[in-house]
Amino acid sequence: MKLIAAILSLVITCLILPNAYSQHTNAEWAKHIIANEQSAFNNILFDGESVITNGYWYLSADYEGVELPYYTSSNALIVKSDLNGNKIWHATMVGEGYETFFDMALDSQNNIVAVGWSSSNDTIKINGEVVYVPNMEWTSRGVVAKFSGIDGSLIWYKPILPYEEYYNMSITKVTIDAGDNIYISGYSNSSFAIDGIEFLFTQAGWGTQTFIAKLDSQGAAIWGSNFNFIAEGEPGWSNSRALITNNDDLFLEIEYSKPLIVGDSILPYEGEGFYDWIAIVKLSTESAQVSEVIAFGSSMSQNLTRLKLDNDGNIVGTGFFESESDFNIHGIQPVSYGTEDAYVAKFTDNLELIWLKSMGSEYASRAFNLNIDAENRIFIGGGFDSYTPFYFEGHKVIEAESPNSLAMFQVIIDADGEFEKAFALHGEGVESIVEYRDAVVLQNDQIYAVGASVESVEFIDGNPFYSIHDAGFFMKWDLSKAFYKAEFEVKDMDGNSLENAIITLGNNTNAPNIYSFFQLEPGVYSYSVSLDGFNSVQGDVEVTDQNVTVVVTMISEAVSLRSIPYTSVRMFPNPASSTVSLIVDSEIEEITITDISGRIVHKQQVAANSARIDISEFPAGLYLVHLATQNEIIIKKMLVEK
Repeated sequence: MKLIAAILSLVITCLILPNAYSQHTNAEWAKHIIANEQSAFNNILFDGESVITNGYWYLSADYEGVELPYYTSSNALIVKSDLNGNKIWHATMVGEGYETFFDMALDSQNNIVAVGWSSSNDTIKINGEVVYVPNMEWTSRGVVAKFSGIDGSLIWYKPILPYEEYYNMSITKVTIDAGDNIYISGYSNSSFAIDGIEFLFTQAGWGTQTFIAKLDSQGAAIWGSNFNFIAEGEPGWSNSRALITNNDDLFLEIEYSKPLIVGDSILPYEGEGFYDWIAIVKLSTESAQVSEVIAFGSSMSQNLTRLKLDNDGNIVGTGFFESESDFNIHGIQPVSYGTEDAYVAKFTDNLELIWLKSMGSEYASRAFNLNIDAENRIFIGGGFDSYTPFYFEGHKVIEAESPNSLAMFQVIIDADGEFEKAFALHGEGVESIVEYRDAVVLQNDQIYAVGASVESVEFIDGNPFYSIHDAGFFMKWDLSKAFYKAEFEVKDMDGNSLENAIITLGNNTNAPNIYSFFQLEPGVYSYSVSLDGFNSVQGDVEVTDQNVTVVVTMISEAVSLRSIPYTSVRMFPNPASSTVSLIVDSEIEEITITDISGRIVHKQQVAANSARIDISEFPAGLYLVHLATQNEIIIKKMLVEK
């Protein structure tokens, strides 16, 4: 009954989608902060010609031959580099506390606006010059600073202080509109003011509240607003995670730990105050008036780490959630794979969900960064436990890597959320970590990525980089390599789709009913298809330079198939070009002709011992002629030549 495998053994030339599972993909080059303690690059921007990176270092450090100042805590570093990674200029913010820029944006003149916090009790210096002398001890203040894009010199510096000593406020996000107005957001655990605009802390006890403010191009406040919790219960915690503008509207993402008041709404919350819910708020750039808001979460943990606008004005967000939770967006639950899984979602500008996709390995996977190219292709970057395969929407797209490490991934999908290709860069040992924090995407899928690494990581092929603590990296990652996809359509002899078949392509076997294979390089792949109650089918498929669809016709085991049929068949001429004749010593009930991909190209009822078929419109190639008699189905190969 299984002899169909031999009968259908053939060489198929068809169409396929992405590759045979990408493995370790090295960088073209990589630069590192060499420090005595921790360092990292947090953000990266592209100004049309050069890239700007933002990071920090502790104690003494060196970057590209420049000795950075020694201070006891974290210090901020901004570097402008050409596209080969060569440093053009660098800027620093230092003090004896925690001096860090968390985010940055470019204005219309390619000047850089950076935001963060500063906690030094001593003087604050930017580029070696004193810019601020604190008058409050053990207090964290927000920082906004504008730097020249030409040489990194400071244009202006603006500290924002809480009303009381020993309290904290931080600016975590910044975006700039076409008029060079600056929008900042962050959190505080105390009341404060910006140029006379008050932001009152309304909670009793600790906790934090999120704020948003609009500044002009010189840093003067235009308006401001904050978001309060309901009064009942323990103090809440909230923070801004993303902020983007399309000039008319702002989109602010807030994580919060108890019911939050936004505009006229009280946002829902589940849990015990330990897990952050997510809100996306649409506000007017003119007045901060809230026009739309959505909230989503679960009784477990979830995060939304980045928002971006696509070229059609839709909003794309990415983050991660705790697996097997009831996390959902508008009632749609993403697929779970491990302990934590990454997701990406697209919304309209009115915050209606368009689609939701997930990805992950059998352990922890998180998405941290997001980019959208000119064709609205979406680039999701993050980290995963590389000891098990990495999946996208149930399809394996990155093979497992041994030894285990916390690796970085890049998944590329189209505007509709359909998978295109994926890449990974792994560590060299079980203690290795590659933390992929941010990236920019240039033409032809050239990625400039930043983050931090620990232990041995082979960024450059054959040249491992080693650090005993977090070490900032900046690298170029060429992801232009094309991969393709093989999509199988499994049907019965009547053309009805069949479910739950198990398909093996090359060395990879999918779960039942998973009919797509991604990440395929050009080449010839053997495949087999099995399904209870049907004869197995085997064949080969050639992947060239495009995605391929393979149509497989399966025959029920109830139909007798013999390698040497009882019935005598004559088929001539063969090869043929215009017509082919068939003579059988018993009545032919039906003739079905399929091409090499299994697609039915001709079907006719006969009820006679012979038939003549016009094949003049058939493209040249190999075909299978299925002759159904009362007792059996006979399959003959036919070659059409032109």
